[in-house]
Amino acid sequence: MLFSLTFPDWLTNEKSLAPATWGLVGATLLLVLATIILFLDSFFKGREQRRRWEREDASRAKEQQARWEREDRIREEDAKPKVSVEIGKRENAPEIVFRCFNLGNTIFFIDQMIITATDPKRSIRTSDLVGPPVLLPGTFISTTYDCEGLLTDGFQEANAVFVLRGPHGLEHTQPVWFYVTPDPTQGYDWTMGRLADRLPGAIVLQPRSIPKGQ
Repeated sequence: MLFSLTFPDWLTNEKSLAPATWGLVGATLLLVLATIILFLDSFFKGREQRRRWEREDASRAKEQQARWEREDRIREEDAKPKVSVEIGKRENAPEIVFRCFNLGNTIFFIDQMIITATDPKRSIRTSDLVGPPVLLPGTFISTTYDCEGLLTDGFQEANAVFVLRGPHGLEHTQPVWFYVTPDPTQGYDWTMGRLADRLPGAIVLQPRSIPKGQ
């Protein structure tokens, strides 16, 4: 009796029971809806996070691949022969002295030197090289060439190319140009550069003077 007196009447009233039940159902539905919303939010955020991780992994993989390719190119460039070719002249001697310097870090062979004349166009291969066939870093190899076979009427333009054999096969140096002229005292003379260098005002490079015995 005491319990019934203290309990609110609207809770025991049959007319209030139906609204209370529907209120409970509504609250339950709201709770279920909130749970679904939280689940979907967590699901989509997780999927977006996975996509972000996948993009980051793909980006890192591309960067790593690019780094490996760059390192491969650097190693390949380092393996190529790096040379400098100069031409010199000894005192009282008309022959050309060709020198091929190894400026890189790779050991390579010198197969031959090719002299190519432009008029008429022909190539003369020579392998008469002074020194070992293997050119170590920081060393050079030299050879003397007699230009008498290049003489024609007037000037003759030609170039010299060294054929190098390295880790990646054959390499050719850049051509070094010169032209030959008849000389009554010693048969012929030669000058560095091309015939076009003889234009007025043009600066003609002079060959290095090489002491005898070198």
